[in-house]
Amino acid sequence: MNEITFRAKTARLFLLFAMLPEIGEWAALVDAAIEEVRRELRADADPFDIRLSYYAAALANLRRRQILAAQGAVSPTYAGSVSAQRDDSQPVSLAVRLFLAYRSAAAELLCDSGFVMILAG
Repeated sequence: MNEITFRAKTARLFLLFAMLPEIGEWAALVDAAIEEVRRELRADADPFDIRLSYYAAALANLRRRQILAAQGAVSPTYAGSVSAQRDDSQPVSLAVRLFLAYRSAAAELLCDSGFVMILAG
């Protein structure tokens, strides 16, 4: 696998996880997730291992869900109106579980940082 194939595979997995028909405005988020995952790699790890594509796609999906949840948490109100309350924590919670599963699958390729900090909901 080469860099172009790796990035294309990661983008396709992101679309699958995010249930989107096209990448559109989220392409930069996928690229950022790939770079973030690459910074975690062990020196002797294969940077094109398929497990890293799944991990990066899950990370991008988590970031997308966090962004959408944050946007949903802010709703404008007007004098005399009541804002509708939405609970966007479930999609974030599911994205965290997916992220942790794929991070675990790629663990032998990653530097051992001792812990993973996830802020969700």
